[in-house]
Amino acid sequence: MAIDKKISQLDPLHAADLSAGDDLIAIVDTSSNETKKITPNNLMSGRVSSETVTYIVKLSQAEYNALSTPDLDTLYIIA
Repeated sequence: MAIDKKISQLDPLHAADLSAGDDLIAIVDTSSNETKKITPNNLMSGRVSSETVTYIVKLSQAEYNALSTPDLDTLYIIA
């Protein structure tokens, strides 16, 4: 554990060495002006994952609105 170091002075953790459920990330909660901790798994919970997305489609808002039923396995990028 680092003592008396700024976050910017800490050694990097490489992705291959990351334990998504156990390692911690420092994060600033601006609503309370506090530095808090969070695990990578908790940070990414509820996000789209590659297991749930089969297709990525870029289309306009009008094209998206014209879809009768959006496909549940498709990530739509509105541009």
